[in-house]
Amino acid sequence: MLVTSKELTAPARARGYAVGAFNAVNMESAQAIFRAAEETRSPFIIQITQTTLAYTDPEELFALIVALGKKATIPFAIHLDHGRSFEVCMRFLRLGVTSLMIDGSLQEDGKSPRSYQENIDITRRVSAAAHAMGVTVEGEIGRLGQVTTEKEAAEHLTTPEEAVRFLRDTDVDMMALAIGTTHGLFKGRPRIAHDRIEQIAAQAPIPLVMHGGTGVPDEDVRKAVSLGIAKINIDTQIRVAFYDAVIERVHAVEKEFAETDAAGGVRKYDVRKILAPSRDSMQKAVMDRMVVFGSAGKA
Repeated sequence: MLVTSKELTAPARARGYAVGAFNAVNMESAQAIFRAAEETRSPFIIQITQTTLAYTDPEELFALIVALGKKATIPFAIHLDHGRSFEVCMRFLRLGVTSLMIDGSLQEDGKSPRSYQENIDITRRVSAAAHAMGVTVEGEIGRLGQVTTEKEAAEHLTTPEEAVRFLRDTDVDMMALAIGTTHGLFKGRPRIAHDRIEQIAAQAPIPLVMHGGTGVPDEDVRKAVSLGIAKINIDTQIRVAFYDAVIERVHAVEKEFAETDAAGGVRKYDVRKILAPSRDSMQKAVMDRMVVFGSAGKA
C-alpha cells in the first residue's frame, strides 16, 4: 500500500478533501497513526522530520514504519518533513521515502531565512534528484508563522505571484504556503489567510500544503481544504495527546504504588501500562483530524 504523496494528494485536491501528514518519532506514535488510518479508512502520510536525527537513527524508525506498512490495508506515503540540506534529503531518498520536503525557505539551522534564489537553487537540485527516482517533492515559499497585524501579513504571507514563480522555477509536486499558521501552539485564535489560498489555488494547479495545522479551528480547516489545501501537517496535537495521557497514567500508577506500599506488597513496574493508553490517546487525536480533513472513508 506504499505510494507517493502525489498519488494521495492529487485526488484529494480534485475531490475536495485533504490528506493528513502525521509525524512519528517512536513505535507508539507510528502504531497510533497506522491504527487511526485503518479505523477511519483514511489515506495518510507518515512523516519523519530531519530533527529526528538528534533522537534516533532514521534507519531504525524507517524500518519500524516499513514493518507496520507491510500489514496496512490503507494507501500511505512515507515522507521526510523539513529536510534542510541536499545531503539530508539524499540520505532519506536512499532509505526509501516515497515523498520528501525540501525546506529551502530556511537555512540549515532552521531559523535564518534563505534568499529566494537560494530557496530556488536547493529546491530545484533536490527536485531533480528525487524526480529521477519517482519520489514526490514538496517545497515551501513564504515565511511560516502566526500573523497578528497587516504589516506581518505583508512581510510573511505567500503571495500569488511568489507561488506561481516558485512553481515555475522549481517544478515541485506540492507547495507549502505561509497562510498564517505556525508550528506548535497559537497565541489566541489564528488568522488564516483564506483569500491567499483561493488566489494561489486559482493559479497553481497542484496540491497545496498547510503546515502548523494543530490548533487551527475546524471551520477554518474545512474552508482551507475547500479552497485547495490538500495536505495538512499535524505533529503538536499528537504530542499533546501523548503528554496528557502519560501524566494521567503516571498519577494513576503512583496511586497504585502508594496502595501497594501501604499493604506491604511489592511494586510492579510495567511501562506498557503507561505507553499503551498514551498510544490510544494519540490514535484518537489522529482519527479526529482525519475526520475533519474529510479523508475518512476515502481509502
